[in-house]
Amino acid sequence: MMELIIAGLEIFIAVGFIGFWIYFFIVENKKPDQREGYLEYERSFPLPDLGWAVPCLILGAIGIVMNEKFGNFFSIAGGSAMVFLGLLDISHNLQYGGFSGGKLEIILNLIVNLFCIIFGPIFMIFGWINI
Repeated sequence: MMELIIAGLEIFIAVGFIGFWIYFFIVENKKPDQREGYLEYERSFPLPDLGWAVPCLILGAIGIVMNEKFGNFFSIAGGSAMVFLGLLDISHNLQYGGFSGGKLEIILNLIVNLFCIIFGPIFMIFGWINI
């Protein structure tokens, strides 16, 4: 049962990453009133998010459901990517005002950051325990 929950969370978060980037390029990327440096900073993340974190999370979920060892490996890799990305985002937000502004922006930043630094270690621990 725990395996299906972890796999489901990995897929949910991977889809969330994809959804964020669709939203970013359709909406956020076109707003000229963003704080200085925000767009440049965010534009550096599609490759690590979509090119590493998302594939790791999806492969982790597939492997877990199939009861294959590669699922544990990719859950650890995906969780580690999430921790790194979450801590980097928190660091940037604290230094450059990402936690200021509109309530919705602050809430969304906090949700994304918390998801990364909470679920990343959960995926790593799960993968490690089940190797």
